[in-house]
Amino acid sequence: MPLPSRRDYDELRARLGKWLAARLPDDARPRISEISIPEGSGNSSETLMFDAHWTEAGESRGGRYVARTSPDMSDWPVFPQYDLELQHACLRMVARHSDVPVPGAPWIELDPGHIGSPFLVMERVDGIVPTDNPPYVFGGWVADASPEQRARLQRASVDVLARLHAIDLSAADAAFLDRPEYGATPLEQHLGYQRWYYDWARGPERFATLERCFDWLDAHRPGKPRPPVLNWGDSRIGNLLYRDFEPVAVLDWEMAALGAPEVDLAWMSFMHRFFADMAQKMGLAGIPGFMRRADLIAQYQELSGREVHDMEFWEVFAGLRYGIISIRIGLRGIEYGQIEPPADPEDLIMVRGLLESMLDGKYWEAEPP
Repeated sequence: MPLPSRRDYDELRARLGKWLAARLPDDARPRISEISIPEGSGNSSETLMFDAHWTEAGESRGGRYVARTSPDMSDWPVFPQYDLELQHACLRMVARHSDVPVPGAPWIELDPGHIGSPFLVMERVDGIVPTDNPPYVFGGWVADASPEQRARLQRASVDVLARLHAIDLSAADAAFLDRPEYGATPLEQHLGYQRWYYDWARGPERFATLERCFDWLDAHRPGKPRPPVLNWGDSRIGNLLYRDFEPVAVLDWEMAALGAPEVDLAWMSFMHRFFADMAQKMGLAGIPGFMRRADLIAQYQELSGREVHDMEFWEVFAGLRYGIISIRIGLRGIEYGQIEPPADPEDLIMVRGLLESMLDGKYWEAEPP
């Protein structure tokens, strides 16, 4: 439920050109194309697409770029913080220490004075994404693909997780991902951050379903911790660019952290389950046989060489995470007159039914075909 942009794109184009000129040689004379935004952009930030060309050392330079802007933190943001430096550092680290495809990130600007907000500039990668709105399970190129093509996409997507989790953090200097203010260990940091985020996101409301999830997680904590890996965070196929059913760019690093590998695997599984459940409730077939939980676990274990542990814990954690995000989006929609306040505030939790089935132990008994 993105908010409408308030930007004047002609003015923004001029300001962006002036900013770029200051970072290039004096005689570069950069030219910026008209700015466009991708369809469906903008729950947590705004994405700007443009071409830039200039002259350097007598040669024509430039290319196609994407600028990810920091949201206006006074205008009902989805997250209480928006750390562009963390996203930039993740892109650089993954590029340097793995063969996982990520966009090049040549510039980051933290001074909001240039275009009205801080921003991160990435090289634009050609590809297509499984859509969120409407969800890809409702139709489109993923649903229209052959079973063999979808199997290829699924396996390649799981392989992205395996390769990310194989990064040697001791050689990659991942200290910037540590969050000691929320806890002493990665597990405590994940839980501590979500408690803090929930208290911020809910305003004066309380949501019994989400608070039951916190209690469940406290009662079912995993045992002996294992060495943490890089958590991509928003590890769903809707954040991958594909060509010929193979990933060509891993996007959206705003939820990156350190933690168990199951954090990413559970999020990938749960987010598909959320869409599949939505399709089922609307009487749609969805995509039978695609992204099934047991298959994802088996493929991850094969591709990574790791055993999967405590998957149920991390699936409840995934559901809680999305539940908190959804109440924030819902409360923002109410504030801006996009939706009516529900009679029961719990209905703002988009995954309420799935969370209740987890808490009742029924979630794992069956899943959509």
